[in-house]
Amino acid sequence: MREALERVKRELGPEAVILGTRTVRAGGLGPLAGRQRVEITAAPAGASSPAPRLKARQPFPVPAREKAGDGTRAWPNPLPAFSVHGEGTAQQPPQARPQLPQPLYPYYVQLVQNEVAEDLAAQLVRRAALRVPADGQDDAGAVRAALHDCIAQMLPEGAGSDPSGPQPRRVAFVGPSGAGKTTTVAKLAAQFKLRAGRSLAVLSLDTHRPGATEQLRRYVEALELPLYIAQTVAEVKHCLKAADSADVLLIDTPGVGLREQGRFARLAALLRAARPDETHLVLPASLADSIQLRVAQSFAPLGISRAVLTRLDEVIGFGVILNAAQRLNLKVSYVTTGQNVPQDIEAAGGRRVAELLGLASAG
Repeated sequence: MREALERVKRELGPEAVILGTRTVRAGGLGPLAGRQRVEITAAPAGASSPAPRLKARQPFPVPAREKAGDGTRAWPNPLPAFSVHGEGTAQQPPQARPQLPQPLYPYYVQLVQNEVAEDLAAQLVRRAALRVPADGQDDAGAVRAALHDCIAQMLPEGAGSDPSGPQPRRVAFVGPSGAGKTTTVAKLAAQFKLRAGRSLAVLSLDTHRPGATEQLRRYVEALELPLYIAQTVAEVKHCLKAADSADVLLIDTPGVGLREQGRFARLAALLRAARPDETHLVLPASLADSIQLRVAQSFAPLGISRAVLTRLDEVIGFGVILNAAQRLNLKVSYVTTGQNVPQDIEAAGGRRVAELLGLASAG
């Protein structure tokens, strides 16, 4: 750690801003395989920190335009962030500047600093440019409104479950172990009952994880909701009949690993018996992109059509929500930002995500 911090100071100056640290395990073969190393994310003094907050952030300050020596006006280049490893290798993000209208480039920087993937950030800015006349691109309000609309198209409102619908709904939550399915079910059960005033029931298919049923039981007892537990297809059908009068049936499921084919087949059989109207894939937002994609591909046979992103409190920028929506090709229904029930969950509509990225519409 000390060596890495000293390298940060040498590379970026004594006033460098430390944005985050983490310990990672090196891959590869030979003597370095499995060794732990320290990764530090830092930026020069004056750079804006992208650390997330649970409340909406203030809009990123768009740099003032300056007059160049030849009389034309130019934008200052943004200060780059660096990732410095404890093993002594400094890595700088690609400096290739995308072809964007010059007045809109700072908005690209804003998105990237919020962890939006560079290619997606460039796409969003280009789409926004098509909505703003060339002579109006100096209007910060117009540009923000255009970007806001582009993000809203990516994340349409109403992707979450609607407890006020006219027909009973069965909503299942699936995903890997530790993703936060049980806590998500508890949060939604509380919100649906307290805010929508609908009758609810909870069905647990998670009978293998020690303490899983008891954890859920404590939640539903506090809400005075019925809890049904099933571990066979026959028991699932019996529970569905018992819960037939509920407006919404929330279904908690056991976590399944990518290589647990037997458990996956069992879960698939139980879900076929439950016949959910919606199946949400619960994924930690902090998972690596490639792992998120593999998990989504693995659970696709269960008929997933929406994703719940958990652990937003563990990521650097809220742009990961947009990355996941594009990469997984799924509607993002909810995001969670902690373990508190029922507070730390909200619908992942485009307007809210744009606000978290500092691009709230003026209207």
